Amino acid sequence: MITRRALALVAEDTELGRWALTRALETAGFDVQAVATWSEAAAWLSRASFSLAFVAVSSVSGSAADVAASMRAYHPRTRLVLLADQDRADELRLACGPGQVLLTKPLDLEKVASVAHLGLAAGGMAGRRGNP
Repeated sequence: MITRRALALVAEDTELGRWALTRALETAGFDVQAVATWSEAAAWLSRASFSLAFVAVSSVSGSAADVAASMRAYHPRTRLVLLADQDRADELRLACGPGQVLLTKPLDLEKVASVAHLGLAAGGMAGRRGNP
């Protein structure tokens, strides 16, 4: 029997952040592809379908608002979770559209797990990978 696990994408510019997010999401039941930059994440989004995408604003070379708009336009079934320092939170809340989430750093991994579980419960299963 093949079980299906949802796919999550992590774009975080720090190695420790990628590791922590990956472990939290794997524990929540996701297969994870972790990268350091938004450009790498965009390449993965063009090749695979993901249920969740955690994108650190610090990994984006351009505008986080553009990332949010791009996700709404081209990947509407992928739930975007923007990760930002507290000092940018108000600005970025305005960039988030329906179904998009903003988490502030330092990250609370319980909140990460909660967002992941909400993504699964909401049927955010755009991306799945079969595992033996």
